[in-house]
Amino acid sequence: MTRVFLRSVAGKANTTDEPSQDRRSKTSTGGGPGFAASGLLPKRCIIFCGDSPMLSSEIGQICKREDAELLVCSEGLLATSWLALHSEEIDVLMVDGDYLGEIEDTIDFCLRVRRASPALPVILVSSEMRADDFTCERMQACDVTLKSPISEVRLKNAIRAARQNNAFFLSRQQNQISRQNFAS
Repeated sequence: MTRVFLRSVAGKANTTDEPSQDRRSKTSTGGGPGFAASGLLPKRCIIFCGDSPMLSSEIGQICKREDAELLVCSEGLLATSWLALHSEEIDVLMVDGDYLGEIEDTIDFCLRVRRASPALPVILVSSEMRADDFTCERMQACDVTLKSPISEVRLKNAIRAARQNNAFFLSRQQNQISRQNFAS
């Protein structure tokens, strides 16, 4: 299911039909409504910040197969405070770098998201990328970068890698805090 966020994301999240507890705790094992959360999208929610119909469609197909929601919003309406409050309910944030414009604006947006919700995996998609990057080189801003156009296989691999890379980012962040506390 795809929902388009308008002004409600910045204001009150309950107007977006937040994932209910019963939707996440279903236990059947087929495809469609009532199915158990898969390993790919255990929280059953992807937020897509962008307006590309092709990206939205590809992400929507995965969400449909995984019985997950795709929430689509614009960068200007996606409040980092809302993300911080709801990051535990979101599997991944997909950011369309081409939609955000200049690379500096895209990086600034990703850094704001990272500061507000460090445990939220972020995938940056852009036609400006030389190639997909599943390494941790850009971990201060995002967990994975994909060159658009994307395919279902690459997107699934990116989601898995983003969760792994985000866990590594969080462990490094925790190690830095521990070292600072020890030095004090």
